[in-house]
Amino acid sequence: MNKKFLLTILTLSAFLLADNHMGKNDISNKMWAKVKMDLAELKGPPSVSEVEANKSAKLADLDLLIDSGNYEGRVLQRLIMMREKIANTETPSQEQINQRHQRKLRMMKMKMRSKVRMMDRKFRNPKRDGEMRERERWEARKYKKRPN
Repeated sequence: MNKKFLLTILTLSAFLLADNHMGKNDISNKMWAKVKMDLAELKGPPSVSEVEANKSAKLADLDLLIDSGNYEGRVLQRLIMMREKIANTETPSQEQINQRHQRKLRMMKMKMRSKVRMMDRKFRNPKRDGEMRERERWEARKYKKRPN
């Protein structure tokens, strides 16, 4: 009875303590990047009024932080400079917003392609792979020869 209980506890603890790598998995990261890209394509570029609303919201948040009294010295000066910079920027035209959106989508697609290319074996550099194998062999021999 005691052995069964111990075996059950060990088995359950193995399942409970096992690492779940789903969030860190490359496939899930690639999927999330694809979802973000598809969402950006479906939403399209923001309108000028949305950009102005975001700008006013950022200014209101910075005003709230500045007026809170929680910050002083260099941090307060940095917040004031950020607020001035946002307040002094001109609102872009819809054409500029569209160009930025298209550039963002192009960059996202290029980043996804480069990650796929890095993982694909036919694009790997065989000379570099051979050098890495040789280095691993050398390190393994080095540690085997080391006296304990």
